[in-house]
Amino acid sequence: MKKDDPVPSAPKRIYSKFIFLAATIGLAGCSTPSIYHWGQFEDGLHDRYVNQNHPQADAYLLETITKAEQENLRIPPGAYADYGFLLFKRGDHKGAIAYFEKEKHFFPESSAFMTKLVERVKQKESDAAEKQQPQAAVTQGTQGTQP
Repeated sequence: MKKDDPVPSAPKRIYSKFIFLAATIGLAGCSTPSIYHWGQFEDGLHDRYVNQNHPQADAYLLETITKAEQENLRIPPGAYADYGFLLFKRGDHKGAIAYFEKEKHFFPESSAFMTKLVERVKQKESDAAEKQQPQAAVTQGTQGTQP
């Protein structure tokens, strides 16, 4: 090979490729493990909002939370709140509040939002209770006036 020749010899090219490949593999092994146990959480979000497959999405969410709690893994941000909202939509207000409180406990930065959600759930409960009281009074009042 001449000194003016810009093309390196075959052994130098192989050596360069080997060094590049070794560096790439070495750096790929340095990735850190995830902080959170994501499980099927992201798949569930995709199923719920893109595929409109709510039952499957709900199952993924519950599976992710259950497995993480059983294995002492960290739940991803928003998972407890998402499950709490699911319980709220099903009418389980106490369960919803419990999961909103869990979200607030594990992710303090969500405290303001979770507190607001808890207040709204409690407001819905009190509104529903007020609607029930007048109806109960009306039925009790009509029962006493029967001939």
